[in-house]
Amino acid sequence: MLPPAAAHPRSPSHSYSHLLSLSIVLLLAALQLFVSPVANALLHEQVAFDNSDVCWWSLVPPDLVCPVLRQQNLTDIVNSLAGPPRWTGGDECVGRYCLYNSTRFAGGRGLAAITTAENIARLREVGDLLHEFEVSFNHDDDNLPFHVAEVEGKGNGVIAKQRLVRSDPVMAHTPVLLVHQGFKEEPDQAGQYRLLDLALRSLPEQTADLFMGQMAHNPDEHPVAARLTTNAFRLDLGGDNGQHYGAFPEVGKTNHDCRPNAAYYVDQSTLMHITTAVRPIEAGEEITITYLDPLAPHADRQERAQSHWGFACTCPHCSAFADEIAESDKRIKELKWIEGQLQDLANTSNDVSVGLITYLLKLYDDERLQCRIANAYILAALNFNVLGYDQRAAKYASLAIDALKIEKGEGSSYVETMEELKRDPKGHPTFKGRAKKGEK
Repeated sequence: MLPPAAAHPRSPSHSYSHLLSLSIVLLLAALQLFVSPVANALLHEQVAFDNSDVCWWSLVPPDLVCPVLRQQNLTDIVNSLAGPPRWTGGDECVGRYCLYNSTRFAGGRGLAAITTAENIARLREVGDLLHEFEVSFNHDDDNLPFHVAEVEGKGNGVIAKQRLVRSDPVMAHTPVLLVHQGFKEEPDQAGQYRLLDLALRSLPEQTADLFMGQMAHNPDEHPVAARLTTNAFRLDLGGDNGQHYGAFPEVGKTNHDCRPNAAYYVDQSTLMHITTAVRPIEAGEEITITYLDPLAPHADRQERAQSHWGFACTCPHCSAFADEIAESDKRIKELKWIEGQLQDLANTSNDVSVGLITYLLKLYDDERLQCRIANAYILAALNFNVLGYDQRAAKYASLAIDALKIEKGEGSSYVETMEELKRDPKGHPTFKGRAKKGEK
């Protein structure tokens, strides 16, 4: 568990969102994506997958340059394709949850949302922000750092086409379907299925096909619901009632590993699911993320996999010899105990020492938990500072910042907390144990 973040004054939400979005644009640029102004909207393309590799589909009809195209002039066509997202719906509802959709969302990728009236206002803001930056996928798929191919025993998987190192971006996508977390609790199941069917039909055809191309582990379940159950990610639109499930079909090609070589987060300002390498990945190596809690013991992970997917996890970490699995569980138990000791910065116990902090970092390294190491770096930075080791504190604050950007994004409040510690460890309230109980 992360220590509570220090309270910091926030800039106005508009400026904050623009700051975050600019960082997302820079990340997309590293993925060989580009930002095109509205004038270049005719060049806009979106990414999609077939069953074997990455392909591209265009929003522009092939005969766009024809002098007469449905009696529309070029300006009308550009405006219809590149204008701000239009939202329709709100009249088909089950309980308090209604269907809304925008076929223009994310440059024509589209988004259907089963949500409440207060949440659709937030989605409008996100759509307008994406339109303002006009983030588009480069048409040259050769520049992508991966391709999708058959992986023995797994079906499709994401394979690195080049060597990647920690912090290298892998992919970034907006959701195509959002469903409010409370919607599944509605007693009208027939109404639920009807609204899910309408949501699918409201999407652009290519996007709907992309969604239905995902795996569904329960063939007896409603086809849209089954794909959500198998593939959806939790995301938060903000506010008191913003918890949703989001479908990101391309991400579903990325297979699970309890000790993955990539991590992801969903950026709240753009709703983009962003995947980043967490350790070196060689060309030809499969890129994996974790769909389970990597800090859970082996038995708990297996139980979760069985209940969610209908079969046990067979990743290399879970398929190890019994004694290796037992050692792993022991390390996880130890690191959780140590984190509990380091969590309380007012702890004056002799147990808190340089050796204990160093041992925690070793446990994370031995467990190959590079996908979830930000918390360890935060605790190391704070506790080294409490002990008076300002240079070590600054070092691990810097590592924590890098890890947080990979695991939670630049918008994480802990990034600002660690930047303050890195800038002036001796002036930080934790230096040499000056932290008071509850001040973390």
